Amino acid sequence: MTALVLFGFSDPHAMALIDELRYEDHSLEFFHAEPALNDAMTSPRRDEVALVWCLGSSISFPVALSNDIASKGTPVVAIADDSIAELFEFNSGYIELCFNPPTVHEVRARIKTVKARATIQSAPKIVHGDLTIDVNSFAVSLNGRNIELTYKEYELLKLFASNPGRVFRREDILNRIWGDDYFGGTRTVDVHVRRLRSKLDDVSHSVIETMWRVGYRFSTPDVHVNTNNGGAREPVSVA
Repeated sequence: MTALVLFGFSDPHAMALIDELRYEDHSLEFFHAEPALNDAMTSPRRDEVALVWCLGSSISFPVALSNDIASKGTPVVAIADDSIAELFEFNSGYIELCFNPPTVHEVRARIKTVKARATIQSAPKIVHGDLTIDVNSFAVSLNGRNIELTYKEYELLKLFASNPGRVFRREDILNRIWGDDYFGGTRTVDVHVRRLRSKLDDVSHSVIETMWRVGYRFSTPDVHVNTNNGGAREPVSVA
């Protein structure tokens, strides 16, 4: 059962969606005022998912609220029009968007996706075969030997490994790793991925797969998270 923390669900369309989720054995906790919700979300709640309704005449507050909650480490599913997708801050990895009109099937899938990703990112280690990423010490090892990576290479590998199966466009990678203030082109992404691959060439297959004319993804059918400190064994792949 997933505990859902809800904000902004007051109009009939929103409540109809919640009624469907209620029947799926989700526990629901409603908030209708900003101070109460902010007080409740001061610390990470990775075992819960905040569901935020970002539709209607005023979207600035729920969007800002979604970004703030995610920045504190709580998974968020924001229901919004695709025209405002750029307003959300995806760098934390704790936000999933469900575009209008929402269906219970898509909302359910987004809840599972963001919760799985939060579990991976909060775990101390990500392991794929003989490849180990220690999130706390920023160390990467392959077949028991340390792999020297630059900071950007490490951030790239962590991004891919934290989202197994998810395809990242070059523009998205550039924004997440280099930030909005970087004025170079996406060619730098290709260069860094090529260098990263050259340091991981002992792996029996390329863990970073090129998606032609799109971007890259971490292609690992057997990625698992070290289960110390509450990590999950089998993260859900992100499409």
